[in-house]
Amino acid sequence: MNAIPMQAHEVRYFQQCIGCSTHYPTDRFTYTCTRKNCGGLLLVERDEDYITALIGKGESAQSHFDSIRWSETARNYPTGSGVFEWRDFILPGFPYEACMALFEGCTDLFEVPQWLRTELELGATYLKLEGQNPSGSFKDRGMSLAVSETLRLQLTYPDLGITGVCCASTGDTSAAAAAYAAYARDKLDCIILVPHNKISVAQLTQALKFGAKVIAVDHPDGFDGCMRIIQQFSASHPELVLVNSKNAFRVAGQETIGLEICQDLRWKSPDWISIPVGNAGNLTALLIGLKRAKKHGLIDRLPGILVGQATVCDTLVRWDENGRTASAYKPGKYQNSVASAANICDPVSFPRVALLIQEFDAHFYRASEEEIQDAQMAITRGGVDICPQTGIALSALFQARADETVKESDTVVVISTATGLKFSESAAEYHVNKENAKYANSFRVAQGSVEAVEAVIKEWG
Repeated sequence: MNAIPMQAHEVRYFQQCIGCSTHYPTDRFTYTCTRKNCGGLLLVERDEDYITALIGKGESAQSHFDSIRWSETARNYPTGSGVFEWRDFILPGFPYEACMALFEGCTDLFEVPQWLRTELELGATYLKLEGQNPSGSFKDRGMSLAVSETLRLQLTYPDLGITGVCCASTGDTSAAAAAYAAYARDKLDCIILVPHNKISVAQLTQALKFGAKVIAVDHPDGFDGCMRIIQQFSASHPELVLVNSKNAFRVAGQETIGLEICQDLRWKSPDWISIPVGNAGNLTALLIGLKRAKKHGLIDRLPGILVGQATVCDTLVRWDENGRTASAYKPGKYQNSVASAANICDPVSFPRVALLIQEFDAHFYRASEEEIQDAQMAITRGGVDICPQTGIALSALFQARADETVKESDTVVVISTATGLKFSESAAEYHVNKENAKYANSFRVAQGSVEAVEAVIKEWG
């Protein structure tokens, strides 16, 4: 017997091409503009007048979302999700019966301790700990929305024949896609491409544990090669929804990071937000979320943005240095990086960033491999476990302090994209085997007696 489709729901959002502004309805997945000679990327747009009527503006809108996050409503599924508590803002009219949430979001805003801020000459500095999400990274926010939209279309339009999701990944997207598809395994399959021997063992293991079909692709371009292949593959397999950040709904879910930061600070915009960039979907989401928050009076000003990239994949930094023109965008060639999850030379969401970042005071910084790990380990001494990608954003902050872009009196939020537990091998290598590492804290061996332990401690001083 065929399943009875869910009744079509009046959603108050659609997709729009960033190039020609063509609107795309909500009855199928579309990733790029289909108009001849366009091919532009899409973004999720909303009925902003409907949203204003629903939540109000300014203090009224703030109270609307505060009443969800800090009330008994937060105990209920799915509004207890740090994504779907923002449903009225990011996907107005989305049917709750199609929600796929694992209580992502509502992550801690960790304040760097005073002693460490003094040592590093920082002012009020916070880390948004996205590693606290279910699969250990910020990708869970976007995946929740992308998979939910997949389920909505599967339920509402069964003739589309949707059977699963697919993605290419440097590690975090694969873990998130596998986790969310696993929860809906009776409805969705999951196929993942990863660059062979170029992601951490922990990230690879996550996707395997969650039951995804994982293919390690041996390609000289690493992730960028995998991304090209999965786009070709998904184009000929419409039954599988592509859930990389080319999917505009992935980006929409990640808008909640910036919204939550402002709510964490009681609706005061920080002076700066520092963010590491890989495929640039998270940067796109941050810019959109902040712009819309200001438009609806949730915040009264836009923060400055510090954009960090690893030196081996500094495409956006070079684009900025060369005038931010179309001809200045020149992807480099793949090289290994300790920050493997951000090691992307040709970010898919670049056209979105180029359009959106014009309204922001944005500064771009590159970080060498040494700078990435030193910045990461400088901050972990304060009792927080963060990933190498966060080290990129921290290095950007340290450089911005050194060139006085960021003042000591400024409030800064660094987006920590994943838990350090996904990258324990590189951390162990830094502390145990790396010569002359600035913050190395290697262990020492003592023979089996109290006296031997006392002797070792005495050596430490």
